[in-house]
Parts: sequence; structure tokens; C-alpha cells
Amino acid sequence: MFEVLKKWREDEQGSQVVGHVLVQVLVVFVVLGLLQMAFVLHSRNVAIDAASEAARRAALLGASIEDGEARANALLNGTLGADDSRSITVYETIRLGEPIVVAEVAMTLPILGPLGFSQSLVVSASAWKEPAE
Repeated sequence: MFEVLKKWREDEQGSQVVGHVLVQVLVVFVVLGLLQMAFVLHSRNVAIDAASEAARRAALLGASIEDGEARANALLNGTLGADDSRSITVYETIRLGEPIVVAEVAMTLPILGPLGFSQSLVVSASAWKEPAE
């Protein structure tokens, strides 16, 4: 009887299937994590680009603050889709004695898929305002 148990204990038949399943689960989680990281970086880069474009558009001669906000809104909605928790703020200020336009974009940083904490990603950009001659 002990010989049968010893033979059964030393038999490795079927262990390759179990090993494959365990490794496959890890591979799936690593791939999903990489995809989520790519989505987070894409969202961050789009927010930075939208803030930069909004500041540049509002800083143009003859342009208004609303033009900058509309440009940022169009870029964000066209790339990431509409989101009610997103806020875009464009304003003029003085820095080093020169007028500049600052654009701030606050949006959701995706943590799990598109879900995340509202207003957790805040980026800003500025551009020198063109002088009226």
C-alpha cells in the first residue's frame, strides 16, 4: 500500500497544466497593468496638450478666453470623450511684468479602466499674450 502512495506522490502527470494556468494568470495581470498604465499616460498627455493649446489659442491677438476654453474642450471631448467632472479654467495674469494666459485642466485620472477619482489630475500651461500694436 505504501508503494502505491509513494508512486502516486512522485508522479508528476498533470502538473504542467497547473503550472501553465498559474503562469497564464500572472501574464494576464501584467498585460492588463501595462494597458492601464498606457491609458493613464495617454490621458495625462492629452490633458497637457489641451492645456497648452488652450493657452496658445487664448494668447493670440484678437482671441478671447472663451476661445481657449473651447479649444481645450474640443480636444478633450474629441480624444477622451465627454466628462462632466472635467473643468477647464483659462485666465490672464501678469508674470515678470508681461501679460500671460494660463490654462488649467482638471480631470479624472483613470485608475481602473476609465474609472478614477474626480479632479485628481490637474495640469496647467501658460503662453505669452501677443501685444496689441
